[in-house]
Amino acid sequence: MCTLAAAERMLATGKFYSAGTLAAELGISATSASGKLSNIRSSKKYQCVVTPLPNRKVKVVAINGKSVSKQSMWDLVLFKRPLPQGVHA
Repeated sequence: MCTLAAAERMLATGKFYSAGTLAAELGISATSASGKLSNIRSSKKYQCVVTPLPNRKVKVVAINGKSVSKQSMWDLVLFKRPLPQGVHA
C-alpha cells in the first residue's frame, strides 16, 4: 500500500491515527505504518494535524488542498450519499 492510499483512507475516516491504529486498520505492519505517517507529516502534499509526543497521532485534513476523499466523492456521485459533516464540494 502506498502513502497516498493510506492518506486517502485517513482523510475519508477523519480520525487521528497512531502507527499502531493505522497498521491495524490497513492490515500492514506497525513499522510500515510508521513510515507512512512520517511521509505524510513531512510532505507538503498532505495537510495534517499532529499531536505532540509522546503518543503522537496524525489526522489528515487535506490532500493537495482537497478536503474530501476520492471515495467520498464517488459515493456522492454514484450513490447520492451525503458528504461527511462540515465538508462542501
